[in-house]
Amino acid sequence: MILPEHRAAIEIEITRVDGAFEVFVAVVNTTPAPRDQLIDGLRPYDEAYLDTRLYEVVLTATLDTRVEPYELEQVAQSHRYERTVPAFGHASPVSHREREGRTTLQTEFAATEPTWRAYPRETSKDAVGREVRIDTFFDSLIADPIGTVSTLVELLDVWVEDNWGTPALDALHEARGWNDKARAEAEQDARSARAEAAWVRAGLDILCSDANVREAFVAANKVVKAAADGEYDDWRPFQIAWIVGCLPGMVDPKKHREVNIVWFQTGGGKSEAYLGLMLVTLFYGRYTGVTRGTQVWARFPLRLLALQQTERFAKMVMNAEILRQKDPRIRDTGAFGIGYFVGGGNTPNRLRKPDGSSYYNGPDPADPATAEACRVLDDCPLCDQSLTVRWDDPSHTMRHICENSACELAGVLPVWGVDDDIYRRAPSVLVGTVDKLAQLGQNQAFQILLGRPHSLCPRHGYSASPAWCSVFGCKEVRRAVPKGFGHVRLEIADELHLLDESLGALDGMYESLLQRISEHLKNEPFQIVGATATIEGYQNQVRHLYDREARRFPVNGPEAGETFWSTTRKGDPLRRFLGVRSRASTMVTATREVAVVHNQWVRDLCDDPKRVVAEAGLDANDPTMVEEARRAGEDLFEVLVAYCLRNEDLTSFIRDPAVRELLDSEDNLAIINGDTSPEVIRSAVARLRKPPGDRSERVRLIAATKAIGHGFDVARLGVMAVMGTPTQASEIIQASARVGRRFPGLVVNVINPSRDRDASVFRYYPEWIRYLDRLVHKVPVNRESVPVLKRVLPGGLMAWLLQVLDRGWITGGRGRRTLADSTAFRDAVNVGALDRALLVSLLRRGFAIDDTSVYHRMHREAIDSWVDDHLAMLPLRAEAGTRLPDLLHPSVPRSLRDIEEPLTIYGEL
Repeated sequence: MILPEHRAAIEIEITRVDGAFEVFVAVVNTTPAPRDQLIDGLRPYDEAYLDTRLYEVVLTATLDTRVEPYELEQVAQSHRYERTVPAFGHASPVSHREREGRTTLQTEFAATEPTWRAYPRETSKDAVGREVRIDTFFDSLIADPIGTVSTLVELLDVWVEDNWGTPALDALHEARGWNDKARAEAEQDARSARAEAAWVRAGLDILCSDANVREAFVAANKVVKAAADGEYDDWRPFQIAWIVGCLPGMVDPKKHREVNIVWFQTGGGKSEAYLGLMLVTLFYGRYTGVTRGTQVWARFPLRLLALQQTERFAKMVMNAEILRQKDPRIRDTGAFGIGYFVGGGNTPNRLRKPDGSSYYNGPDPADPATAEACRVLDDCPLCDQSLTVRWDDPSHTMRHICENSACELAGVLPVWGVDDDIYRRAPSVLVGTVDKLAQLGQNQAFQILLGRPHSLCPRHGYSASPAWCSVFGCKEVRRAVPKGFGHVRLEIADELHLLDESLGALDGMYESLLQRISEHLKNEPFQIVGATATIEGYQNQVRHLYDREARRFPVNGPEAGETFWSTTRKGDPLRRFLGVRSRASTMVTATREVAVVHNQWVRDLCDDPKRVVAEAGLDANDPTMVEEARRAGEDLFEVLVAYCLRNEDLTSFIRDPAVRELLDSEDNLAIINGDTSPEVIRSAVARLRKPPGDRSERVRLIAATKAIGHGFDVARLGVMAVMGTPTQASEIIQASARVGRRFPGLVVNVINPSRDRDASVFRYYPEWIRYLDRLVHKVPVNRESVPVLKRVLPGGLMAWLLQVLDRGWITGGRGRRTLADSTAFRDAVNVGALDRALLVSLLRRGFAIDDTSVYHRMHREAIDSWVDDHLAMLPLRAEAGTRLPDLLHPSVPRSLRDIEEPLTIYGEL
């Protein structure tokens, strides 16, 4: 028998580039194919028995000089960042070391890059150079709001001048070798930093001058302190500064129309910042005459995000309600409540008792299964005891009830999850998805949220209709709406970067429609704020979404990772990224191997922690360390998150026999994607936060798509495997932020060997991770698209009819029906109540189409043509029993994702 032969060669290619030499060095496998090697001199080797690959190859090159680094063109230039790479790898990462004038380059099996944890800055220098503690404690802000915030602003002013003043920029210019463009950019950033400080100071000025603002600010701090319940006792500095900066826009939104975006890393506290502003807004409204009605609407791009954030909002709102009840100034106003405004596939839009009539076509509200489908919260936000969800027939409402008699809110909570209940009860805070904005053109009751209910039924709540109560068949005598009924005055948009492409375009059109209709109803303009961890080109995006200018807070400091608000502690690990590329298997198979190894490592850590600690190079004789390691295996690192870019990869992964063997039961696996129901997500989160004692019931593996990348916040997650390289840098930033939120996390990025883009990223993987925030793309959104305008015209028409014109028409004559009825619309046209000039004017105004701009000529023509066509056609097609939306073309959007014109398919059965 002749032993098989393996060969390798080193190829070197030298190319002159821009006055230097580019050297390409590679190990080439020159092993003959199995068919070209003979076992006994006669018969060739079978390919099934001879593997001619080369494994664990390491190539090292040493030079007697330094190398000229490459500049990454993918990374935007900045005075703040380096953007160089010493060498590119080919099918492998490359390490780089320089010592005593010699350079060593070496291939590596995996690429690693650590990231470091950022912390709130605790001290800063005052005007005379003394180091002063930055005080943002709740108690300080409650006892002395003006003095505490004044000190914060003064320290900010000093820090800005020390770090952005001309001497500081001159020193950085010299150290970094800036060119004129870099210096100009630094000067612009310095102006932005001064403008930021002035913005916060303007908020301090109104805090000083307006007693109602000050009392609302103190009340908000009391609520947050109560909600924290000792878990924390202060704000992060950027949170309180952003809230203070937003105060002028809360008081006078006409003068301060900018969209204020709080921009901070995932897990850094953005949610608490806008929750604080929400509380100030609620109390300021009550202190200035608002007695009831919806004041705040928080809208999220994803259902999962809205679901989890509702718990946070509810905790704040219920604690605010306790304070309202104790405050003699406002205890007689309506309760602070919360509505989970998502509807449809999450909670029912409407409930009705079965009555045997042909009008009934829904679930039985008395059925416990229906009650569970309407559940918004599992536990009481105040006492953490389980809530009962039960239908109440007299009020026609699905109620959340706390049966803990010791709870301060024992009894029926002001919490609603059914759309119909939300309209009738007008909770002070709405939390839901962006898609619900489409209800503006669908539901007459939406005008209640805009502060325009017609009347109040003592049993069933508010009604928008002049003709009847919102509950069918009700004979109660309705009352006038109480004085001080408010309207939405604060709109919160979280994860702003997800409002892109078609979703962003439709949202932008409907946002304009909402604002114009609200202002037509004599409401003050909305204050709009946003939050995101990853956004680029935000000014343009905000103009397309809200037709307003934008302000991002905080601005960057002169050093990457350093601002007045936070500082990065190098050496304190946040996450370690590990890029690996499989050689002889697919990406999914390689990820399976990661899961198998992780499972075994966790078992070893729990069963024999002393050995694992020793293998890690730690002191295995330290009993405290060994015990901490064992507990980490049972808690922090027990769960592996497998993040899949495609549903197909998720399905392949969870069906792999080796993965199935890791599971003791189906409860060990949680699948989180766009199709996962809220009940399943709620159950998975509950078992992750409070793991059951039985191993077979604990979640140990999460298979997820990008649906998990926003709002799935479980502090104990520590390990993630990412299948492939996301196209957008923002996706890997958001996805990886699910792990390592409290303790160091590990992200294993399995490179897809069959994708060119993955291979390209792998060449400079450490730098790719280091520069992720510089690789975030601008958000693509264009509200000026004529096809988008044509798609939303039916929704625009119905919005003006339902929210503005309907009430005047119905009350203007005997026996008139809603304009949503085709015959009523025909009659309104025939008597001149509706005409071409009015409809064209309203649609142009609603969608912010300029009457004279050349740029909007095609938009005006599209509106004119659509109105002409429908005014000619609709009166002829109107007939009894036919709704007007059924005659409009295209159909009225039911969702902001309803971008394509529906198709009607006919077939013979």
